[in-house]
Amino acid sequence: MDINETKKEINYTLIIPAYNEGMVIAGVLKELGNPLGCAEIIVVDDGSTDNTAKIAVENGARVVCHQHNRGNGAAIKTGICSAETETVIVYDADGQHRPEDLEKIAKESPYCDMVVGARNKKSQKDWTRVPGKMVLGIFANILSGHKIPDLTSGLRSFKVSVIKKYLHLMPNGFSMATTSTIALFKMGHNVKYIPIMTKNRLGRKSSVKIFSDGFRVIMLILNLIVLFNPQRVFLPISVFFVSLGTGYFIVYSLVDRVHLTPSMLLLIITGIILFFMGIICEHISAIRRELHS
Repeated sequence: MDINETKKEINYTLIIPAYNEGMVIAGVLKELGNPLGCAEIIVVDDGSTDNTAKIAVENGARVVCHQHNRGNGAAIKTGICSAETETVIVYDADGQHRPEDLEKIAKESPYCDMVVGARNKKSQKDWTRVPGKMVLGIFANILSGHKIPDLTSGLRSFKVSVIKKYLHLMPNGFSMATTSTIALFKMGHNVKYIPIMTKNRLGRKSSVKIFSDGFRVIMLILNLIVLFNPQRVFLPISVFFVSLGTGYFIVYSLVDRVHLTPSMLLLIITGIILFFMGIICEHISAIRRELHS
């Protein structure tokens, strides 16, 4: 079959969540121009106190406004619900992304449920956050069972019919990128990563806090894994307790005498209870997914 026959038409809505980006939004929109295949650019003004919305309108974007600041995730959800195309692409308003990388994402978006721009080694980095992001990445890789090149990248495309199934799980804060990644991976959707390079951030500083937001993201990942694949959490912990109790029993028997102490019994029973809790959670998770779908 001729490759050209299988090419799909690129048609997407570009969503730009923005909060107090009046100093840079004009430059971002002018740099974008009229991207190939872009049906509409929607700037979601997330309760800005400056002139972000006015400048965005003046530069040709459709603006959807929140009355107060609700968070990056809430702005993206609003943009998805406002789009009239089957595909949407999320693009940051802080000047970090490049139009050429948007084009890469757009070309692959008709073939995947989600396409994510994975930042390469040359990309701009906030070095104070690198250790935290590494920990989050390792944690997410282990729990999800997938190699995730970039957990928090803001440049990504979604099939609207797919992502709308999971919008009720998406937080209003900055961690929507993490949530959507885990959700689509665990539900077996077609996800693709494409290398991109980001530039220095312009305008205001990021409001993400390393420790408090990092802890929230870890808890979010853990909750999502328990929702989509509970045994991924419960089974290793169950095996740990049973193994610890059994090992304790074997060592005690070799050193002293064959005897099952209350502490050994407690460890083994704890492991067994956790195993069956995991099975129950697995069934509840399956029922929830079936009812929602």
